[in-house]
Amino acid sequence: MSTITLLTRAGSHEVSIELNQSIVALAKKNNVVWGHACQRGVCAQCRTLVVEGAEFLNEVTPEEKLRLRKAERAEGYRLGCQTKIVSSGTVKVAHRPY
Repeated sequence: MSTITLLTRAGSHEVSIELNQSIVALAKKNNVVWGHACQRGVCAQCRTLVVEGAEFLNEVTPEEKLRLRKAERAEGYRLGCQTKIVSSGTVKVAHRPY
């Protein structure tokens, strides 16, 4: 089974991937603290760095284009509430709030 590694200040957490679930939803389901407030792509508290497996994620959403600078997106930053796993594979993401 494919996994996602969630890197937080508290450490590394490896959980099973559930397709079409956001990073925030997977973190919540697995009791991993992943800062968020709105879950609509407005607050950016769930800013996430995709370390590995970007090819298994959905395309950047309009909300992310509005909230994250082009340079941030080029570096691999996404919003955890907008980023969903769309195909099986190994994914590693890090919570990187502002």
